[in-house]
This record gives sequence, C-alpha cells and structure tokens, in this order.
Amino acid sequence: MVCLLKELAVQLFDVGAVRLGDIEAKVGRRTPIYFDLRVVVSHPKIMMAIAQHLQILASEIDHDILCGVPYAALPFAAVMSVNTNTPMIMKRKETKLYATKKILEGVFEQNQKCLVVEDVVTSGGSLLETVHTLRKERLSVTDAVIVLEREQGGASVLKANGVDVKSIFTMSELVKILRDAGRISDETVEIVSDHIKECQFGMKDNFEHIIQ
Repeated sequence: MVCLLKELAVQLFDVGAVRLGDIEAKVGRRTPIYFDLRVVVSHPKIMMAIAQHLQILASEIDHDILCGVPYAALPFAAVMSVNTNTPMIMKRKETKLYATKKILEGVFEQNQKCLVVEDVVTSGGSLLETVHTLRKERLSVTDAVIVLEREQGGASVLKANGVDVKSIFTMSELVKILRDAGRISDETVEIVSDHIKECQFGMKDNFEHIIQ
C-alpha cells in the first residue's frame, strides 16, 4: 500500500496536479504549492487509483450514500459509487430556479448517513458548505474522505463542526514522498513546512455563519 501511495503521489506531480511557485490560492493568500486535481479527469488510471484509495478509507466508515463536493471531487465520488454500488447524490452550486427547484440531485431519504468526498481541505470552507446543505436536507453527515489534508487548520474546523476527516495524504507526507522521488528539493520541503506553520485557519477566519 505504501508503494502504491508513493507511486500515486509522483503521478499527480508528473501530470501537473501538484504545482510549485508563488501562487495565489482561492482564499486570497499566496501559497508555494498548489493542487489542481481537476486535471485528473484526463487521466483515467490516476482517477481510478484515487477513487480506490478513497474507497479504502470509506470502508471503515458507516454510510448509506456518497456526495462529492462540487466540482473537483465529483468524478472521484462517481467512480467510488460505481465501484462499490453505493448510491450517490450531487449538490448543485445554486438551487435550481425552475421545475423541482432542488439543491440536491438524486434519490435519498431523511436520516441516511451521507459520506462526503472532497479533493483538498485547506480552511475547510467548501466542505463545510456542502455539509450544511446536506444537514438542512435532514441527512446525517459525520465523516468525509479527502485526497489531501493541507494541515492548515481545516480538519480541526471540520472536527469542531462534527465532521471527522480521513485523508489519503497530508501535505507533509506528500512533499516528503516527492522529495524522496527526486521531484522537489529539500529547500522546497522547508518552504512548504514553513508555509503550513505560518498559514493556519480557524473558526475566526472561517464560516461560523454557515453552520447555524
């Protein structure tokens, strides 16, 4: 399993899902390392590998249905659904303004246990927003499986809101694998490590208004 994880990490780097540089992140701060897992949809073998690793994490969690956080995590959730014959629902970015006017697409029942699938957790905001929507629809949400935990406080924010997160990689694990594989330098590992320590998120930065 460890060898397979190392292979996956290198593949993600080689296809451009892991990028280095002084990059502006979604939350408006600069980051020395950026993850764009949307490119994985063009690499079916990598997408399957990610889904299989997420399935291993999911196998330890009691759940009835899956929901991927739009949009990057939707392909992973879809592959997991097909592979495990687990029903999936989809959260819309905005409520449908005509016909059914749904925010969730798919079939579900109140109190079903919904496992959320996400690509990357930094502040936890996107995942929290999805959790809030699912709970408003009377679904039980206590767990999420993700590809990468950036170790910048998002997992703690989610934990404080009743969501346990299991990840394939943490940021520290990933950069060490890439260093050992000769893809990045020791200096880059240090820069990323310093960035993790300096850029921490918490509820004060976050989204108390989402979980009301």
